[in-house]
This record gives sequence, structure tokens and C-alpha cells, in this order.
Amino acid sequence: MRACLMLRPIPSSGILIDHRYFYINSGSRGHYSCGLARQAMIGFLRIHGEERIFLGPEWLQTLESYKHNPSAIGFTVEQIIISRIASAGVESDNFSIRPAKIVAFEGDSTTILQDEEHAYYVPLKFNFKAIDALYVHLDQKKKVVRLVAIQITVAKRHTDSEAAFYAGLAMWLHGLTAFEITTEFLWIHEGQRGRVEVEEKIIKLRTKTHVNWPRHTVHWVSIEQVHKDLAAMLTKIRPLPVA
Repeated sequence: MRACLMLRPIPSSGILIDHRYFYINSGSRGHYSCGLARQAMIGFLRIHGEERIFLGPEWLQTLESYKHNPSAIGFTVEQIIISRIASAGVESDNFSIRPAKIVAFEGDSTTILQDEEHAYYVPLKFNFKAIDALYVHLDQKKKVVRLVAIQITVAKRHTDSEAAFYAGLAMWLHGLTAFEITTEFLWIHEGQRGRVEVEEKIIKLRTKTHVNWPRHTVHWVSIEQVHKDLAAMLTKIRPLPVA
């Protein structure tokens, strides 16, 4: 099935392939029938595989096969980056998140595990709009939790993931009332590094005052900082336009 996701040659008869959604084309290469089939198999690998499952060089080579399919490129890049940061973390100027296990989940959010000090929560939902992963550092002794919402993009335009995340922040905080919460938002993109401090946004209603989003920091980190070989492959298959 992995060979079908990577559009790689399948030397055998392919009898172990689920031919409803995966198949071998005339060139003896594996393929999948649609984006939903691809997503289902990615979800299976996320649940049953290990954190580094999308880090082999074969996944970078697969991007060449996808060079005329921007959607598949974006989806594959997300999986490679998630595996990369889970296994190596991210270091950029005064920003840092450490390597940690991946906790894959269904639905719009999940319960933060209080027995996991460090973890990356990764949605399996195909059209999850807010984030691609959530890094959580939970300190039981100090009763503090650091949440870093992560959005990975190679698109020129992207939905306002930051606003979507903070609109649903309360779902993530369920069960954490005893903790002091700090949040950050991290963009991993094809661009320059940077950061900005965002002030607390308050909405005054007739009967109460509502915090629309808390004070937080937004960070921008380039794909090259996270995975140089991936950045080089992206440049190879679709060079960035000269400004």
C-alpha cells in the first residue's frame, strides 16, 4: 500500500492490494483511486507506524511524481514535515519545540493526555481547517501547559488558520482548568523566518466580556530550516518565481 501512495513500481502481482481504492497501472506502478483513499492510508500509517515513517528518501523522490499535482505535493510535504519535527523538533532563533511522540486523533479535537509531558497531536480528518499539528508541553509539577499550533503550507494563499485555531481553542483546553495555559502559533512555509507578538483580543457583549483570543506569539519558520533536502526537492520540481 505504501508503494501505491508513493507511485512506485510493484514487482509482484499485487495480490495484497485492496483493488477498490489502490491499483497497479500499465507501467507496473502502484496508484490510488482518489484523495480519500490516500488520506485513509496516511491515517492508517500514522496510527500504526512510527514517528519517522514519512522520512525515508523515497518520500522525497515521490514528490517528483507529484510535480503536476499541487494538492498531492502539499499533502505529502505536510506528512514529511510532521514526521521531521516529531523526530527532531524545531530550533529557530529563540523559538524551540522538542522531539516527541505523535498522538493521532479523529474529529475536531482531542483530550490532552496529562500523562504525556511532550506530544504532537495530529488530526486524521481530511479537511481539518485549523492546524496540521499541535505541540503540547505539559508540566504537572508547575501546572503549566504550552500549546504550539502548527500549520504547514507550500501554497501562496492559505485560509486563516490562526483565527480558526483560536476560535476553537476552548475544545483543546477541556480538562486543563487546573493549569496555566500559554499558546503560540507556528507557520512552517516557503519563506523567511520571523515572529510577531499578538495582543489579546476582547469582545464586549451586553452581559459579559469574551476573550476572542489570548495574547500570543506567531512564528514563521522556513521549510529549509526544518528539512533542507525537502526544500531542495521543492525547488527542483517547481522553482520559486523570482521577485
